[in-house]
Amino acid sequence: MKKIILVAMLLISVSAVAQHYRKFLFAIDVGMPNSKLKPIGLLTMEPSYRISDRIAVGFRMEQIGFVSMMGSNNSSLGSMGINCHYYFVMTTLRPFCGLGIGLYNPSNNFIMSNTETQNQRNGLGIYPRIGLELGHARLMLEYNFIQKMNDYISYDSPGIPGHYETVNKSYFSLKIGFFIGGGKKKTD
Repeated sequence: MKKIILVAMLLISVSAVAQHYRKFLFAIDVGMPNSKLKPIGLLTMEPSYRISDRIAVGFRMEQIGFVSMMGSNNSSLGSMGINCHYYFVMTTLRPFCGLGIGLYNPSNNFIMSNTETQNQRNGLGIYPRIGLELGHARLMLEYNFIQKMNDYISYDSPGIPGHYETVNKSYFSLKIGFFIGGGKKKTD
């Protein structure tokens, strides 16, 4: 019986690895998306939990604004999704890659919900990303592959009805930001 307890304790001690980074972090990023739909900028908030020093799981909320191609209406594209990051090294400069899946919601009024009568459709998408963290700052490249969505096109002229078009809203973005928490633990 003592040998079984000793072997179990040995296995537990071998599998237990001390984590050098704090478990919770909250990131805020701003960026400039690149799309044929004339984006004007984006804002991202992303709380995450570090499963280990090398793996983090997060929840992304992002809002991106577009200038309308026809008429004077502006529109936006909000998204919510989950993602995972893998950190390659545990030095001061930490390169990482990640992958996420999200639900994208087009809107003509810069909010996440569709409050208008137009039948705009939500879309699913995935977003691979690569980036660097240095201290509490981060830089990321990300591409959002989004399924095509219906978009309501309206005109400035009164009496001319709008129409729906199927639009590809996929976009590439360069983001820069910072995070609170999640940094390296202080050792005594």
